[in-house]
Amino acid sequence: MKFSTTLLALAIASSAAIAPSAFAQSADLSINGRIFPGACVVDLDGGGVADLGNIRLDSLQTDSATKLDQIDMNMTVACESAVRFAFSGVDNAGDSSTNANEYGLGVTAADEKIGSARLGMADVIIDGASSHAMISGDNGETWQIILIPTGIHVPKGSLIGFNTERVGTGPSAIKDMQATLQVQPTIAPTSGLTVTEDVAINGNATINLTYL
Repeated sequence: MKFSTTLLALAIASSAAIAPSAFAQSADLSINGRIFPGACVVDLDGGGVADLGNIRLDSLQTDSATKLDQIDMNMTVACESAVRFAFSGVDNAGDSSTNANEYGLGVTAADEKIGSARLGMADVIIDGASSHAMISGDNGETWQIILIPTGIHVPKGSLIGFNTERVGTGPSAIKDMQATLQVQPTIAPTSGLTVTEDVAINGNATINLTYL
């Protein structure tokens, strides 16, 4: 039996994310953990807030995308007993991502896509042991080992899980997990953005935990 619960609500937002002036502006990215009734709960450090820092229009590339500083946050999953689970992502920002595999950051007033954010998981430790990542494109029926050693992308429409062995038999039963949640925002070329006033970044994503 499989069922999913919303594990994390990820908000990528700013009241003044891209400013046309040279005055200092700030952009905050909030990642909030919510506790749900069930086998596992999640927690993020730092109060669930990651600061993107100041974003000025003249700090962004005109004809190519600009990668902003990556935000790393410690994430833990604690379960009442060892249970098999996997993760997947849902983009709540509509069709606003400039990269189909990443999560949207909203649109300008002229309906131009602002950019995208890559969500990844790195340094995953399960019950005190190092782990190997795997992915399933058929809702957990079959699994394939992910050869990328770290920074595993949190997919949309697929599941990722972790095993202590490098085998494609599916995720291990896990009681406690520690990982680094990586958020890599990218802003689209400013030549395609109308920035006559402050442009708010309104990205929003959900990370689901599915019990297998």
